Amino acid sequence: MLIFSRYIYWTVGMIVLAVVLAIGGRAGILDPVQDTFLRITGPMEEGVSSTFRPVSNFLRNIRDLDRLEMENRRLLGENETLRNENASLRGDSDRLKEIEEALGYVTNDPSAEQLTAGVLSRIQGPLTRELRIDRGTDHGVAEGNPVLSVRGTLLGTVTEALPRSSFVRLLTDSRSSVAAQVLGSPADGIARGDGGGVSFELVEGDLNIGDVVVSSGLGGAYPSDIPIGEVTAILGDSQDPFPTVRLQTTVRISTTRTVLVMISFTSSRFEVED
Repeated sequence: MLIFSRYIYWTVGMIVLAVVLAIGGRAGILDPVQDTFLRITGPMEEGVSSTFRPVSNFLRNIRDLDRLEMENRRLLGENETLRNENASLRGDSDRLKEIEEALGYVTNDPSAEQLTAGVLSRIQGPLTRELRIDRGTDHGVAEGNPVLSVRGTLLGTVTEALPRSSFVRLLTDSRSSVAAQVLGSPADGIARGDGGGVSFELVEGDLNIGDVVVSSGLGGAYPSDIPIGEVTAILGDSQDPFPTVRLQTTVRISTTRTVLVMISFTSSRFEVED
């Protein structure tokens, strides 16, 4: 009971003191005391503040670094998104340009029935160069159809036609060979792939660097007069009766996305007799 009475007295005393201090503060009676207290504690406060200011700055810098790191990650993500969108738009633009060129070539050569196809994948080995395209027998593609670039350069031939896709053996494939001739000249020979490019084995006639080589149509494997490439080097000496000639094609097969399939022509090598 005594302890409870002391607690009541202490509580009432604190309340009375708080009321007195509040009244004194409003009346200005405590201003001198407050000024004295501030003058005494001011240097202490400044000292404490100076001591802990580096810690405060360090913690503030950590918070700023966290914000900067988060902002940097956000900007990097946005930059990656923009780069991907730009690459996609550039790819769409390139494909559209190829399709426009293909339509122009088809219009300029209405005698040949040609089908526009997209490249699905590229198959490349030490001596192998093939494409897989998104057109097949359901679209009229057959084995032996010549395949051209959108500008009409000979790329290869269809070697396997599936219902919805086909495989194309490129001229640069080591198994490819085309009866060819020099445009505007009686010189002729065989264009062969070597796994990386195309060479021209001259059989008859003369040629020079810069001459254009086209298909001759002999043998029935390809139509005649389809551009193959331009002579860039003649290997061997002047006494060599059958020099090997390097050809530079005008097509960048590694970036080609659209091709033309000549579905109106089938190589005699793939024709099946009834």
